[in-house]
Amino acid sequence: MPGLMVSVVYTAAIFFSAVLIFWLQPMVPKAILPLMGGTPATWVTALMFYQAVLLAGYAYCFALTRWAPFRVQAGVHLALLALAALALPPTLPDLYLGFASPVLMVLVVLAVGAGLPLFALSATAPLVQHWFSRTGHRSAHDPYFLYAASNVGGLGALLAYPVLIEPYIGLVDQAHIWTIGYGLFAALILACILAGRPVAALATPPADTDAPARHPGSRWMWLLLAAVPSSLLSGTTTRITTDIAAGPLFWVVPLALYLLTFVLAFARWRILSMRFVLLLQPLALAPLIIVTFGGEGLIRGWDMVTATVLLLFLSAYICHARLADSRPGPERSSEFYLMIALGGLIGGTFNALVAPNMFVDITEYPLALVLAVLLRPPARNGRFRWILDLALPVALAAVAVTVLLFTPADHVRLVTGIIGLVFAVGLVLLAGTPIRFATGLALAFLISLAPRIAEPPLAQERNFYGVVKVIYNTPKDMTIMVNGSTSHGSQLRKPGLRRVLTSYYSATGPYGDVIAVRTAEGRADDLAAIGLGAGTVACSGPPDARWSFFEINPVVVEMARDPRLFSFLADCRPDARVLTGDGRLLMARETGRFDLIVLDAFSSDAIPMHLLTAEAFDIYFSKLKPGGMMAINISNKFVNLNPVLAAIAENRGFTAIGRYDTDKDEVKHSSRWVALARDEETLAALLKRPGWQRLVPDRDLVWTDDRSGLFQLLNVHPGIIK
Repeated sequence: MPGLMVSVVYTAAIFFSAVLIFWLQPMVPKAILPLMGGTPATWVTALMFYQAVLLAGYAYCFALTRWAPFRVQAGVHLALLALAALALPPTLPDLYLGFASPVLMVLVVLAVGAGLPLFALSATAPLVQHWFSRTGHRSAHDPYFLYAASNVGGLGALLAYPVLIEPYIGLVDQAHIWTIGYGLFAALILACILAGRPVAALATPPADTDAPARHPGSRWMWLLLAAVPSSLLSGTTTRITTDIAAGPLFWVVPLALYLLTFVLAFARWRILSMRFVLLLQPLALAPLIIVTFGGEGLIRGWDMVTATVLLLFLSAYICHARLADSRPGPERSSEFYLMIALGGLIGGTFNALVAPNMFVDITEYPLALVLAVLLRPPARNGRFRWILDLALPVALAAVAVTVLLFTPADHVRLVTGIIGLVFAVGLVLLAGTPIRFATGLALAFLISLAPRIAEPPLAQERNFYGVVKVIYNTPKDMTIMVNGSTSHGSQLRKPGLRRVLTSYYSATGPYGDVIAVRTAEGRADDLAAIGLGAGTVACSGPPDARWSFFEINPVVVEMARDPRLFSFLADCRPDARVLTGDGRLLMARETGRFDLIVLDAFSSDAIPMHLLTAEAFDIYFSKLKPGGMMAINISNKFVNLNPVLAAIAENRGFTAIGRYDTDKDEVKHSSRWVALARDEETLAALLKRPGWQRLVPDRDLVWTDDRSGLFQLLNVHPGIIK
């Protein structure tokens, strides 16, 4: 086969395998979200699973290419592809709901639903690259450009998924189209085998005397350079999905940038200057330092998201460029890829399994950043320069700590914020050497804990659903439940004010309107809330109302029931039903009917999309009494959900109205609420109140269990700041 055709066939096979892998990656976890409650940990666990399968595929390739001749390699791999085809289309079993561990449930569902096809595909890049190195092609001496082609395919699939695939193709149709693509991929593998046969017996690839001298790195360095960016990827995704939404759009953006760094690092020609990246990394870190020191008000939500993903890109590129520079010759390529896969799995496993049991906060993210900074290319210093590298950041930190020690407790947050600005500038100046930069960054993260040390949380716990803490606000004399950057409810502690509705549920806000109208009409006997939070709404409605709460996170239930933290339940509804589990699944099993269902189940700002599909609202409305109403809290600074709810209402024959309340004070948050009912008459009294308007539907935005997407809803302008 002509040389050009050989390279085209091999490149196409690797490219197409990556397209299939990275199409499958967001597709299957998206389908799992209804089982898991939309938590960001679902994707972090899925990433760990993919990394484990990738490692298994690379290990399979390493063993196959080391101990089997070409004919055996080809026969075994074709048999594996055929066996994997029997498991198609990718299935999403729902028979594992009984597992006590959510992580175990995600892993089992992924393994049964897509494990074997993913394993077969994961071995493609190193195996086909090994075959190419034995073809006698003029580029066979350095086949790593095929690795870049693999990452280009993955990058393309990831970018296409939230924009072109998720909004327009349902999950069932995606699975069938993916299966057809798998068949085309198998045909390309067969073409690669036929293309490689004439010179398959070459003992070693031909040498290239003009190739630049290469200095392969150690296995330990390969592991470290792969593990740190992998951990940083999981940490970045957790931060973003905690504050926006757990779904493919916000999964694939960090992963796509992560893959792009591989593409750029392993390309034949470097188009991104390492010197430029090294200069930009400290600048990208500055917004994070400012926010870490309490300067959230100085940086808008989307600006922080942009800085976070940019920081991931720059840090991962530095590590992957060093990884590419330390690659061995093609005879050790399988071993090299095996170490990369193992490092990726180590990083992913640390975030998914180790860190949640080791840290009570998302400590793994700053830890990965410090390690990424430490892995910058080593500087050529004098013999004792490292002493200065340690002394400069320690001196800066010592001054900061001294100032904090003499700062009155009620001014610690203000002074810490000023110190954060100083550190943000100082880190840019300290970035001359990796040790100096990493030491300064580590000390900055440690010093930023000063407010938490001065005023530690009243309670804090971490589980699969995130980090929940209760903090005490001294000036307001208020306890606040926090997840991520968002309040889950608050309570005034003075005895006469404990029953006052606060945060999003103020009596003068949209929710206050809803509960007042329902009470006045005598339609507030049986009330339900999907999402408990601090339990604030328990103190709303008539005195004899019967409340039922559905909360997925058992930690939230424990904190809301602890009268030392919050007393809404104890003071107002000691007999309220509180059920633990996914609100949609629990509601489907309910036998009673309700006058009002309040949907407020967002985890931080993150949107549990499976609770907002047409099928979900069919369940909710089947549990309403005649003349019943739904009230949905859609307050969010990143996404406007009005069009989705309006579209679903029109599609299902409901009426939808909404109110956006911008008023806020020390105890009240601005908020956006939507009310739904079967007929307009139920909403007539609410429409007469100021601010309520009919929602305008967009028929293209009807979310279903099979098809939904956030891309069209992004609000890139400042919205509601919770």
